[in-house]
Amino acid sequence: MKIDVAAVGRAMVNKGYNCSQLAKKARISMQTATRFAKRGGVSSPPTFYKVGKALGVEPSSLIL
Repeated sequence: MKIDVAAVGRAMVNKGYNCSQLAKKARISMQTATRFAKRGGVSSPPTFYKVGKALGVEPSSLIL
């Protein structure tokens, strides 16, 4: 599933998170948090779930 970088960025701004904070809250690596926030690409459903939960949004809203 492709990452919607813009949607992740908006959710991060709403929560006031930077990549480091997202990584800690979602319990993902800093590299994965950076990919979600800046580079895009693809990720697995469990990771979308973790990021969505950490950001307080539906994981499906983070998918292109």
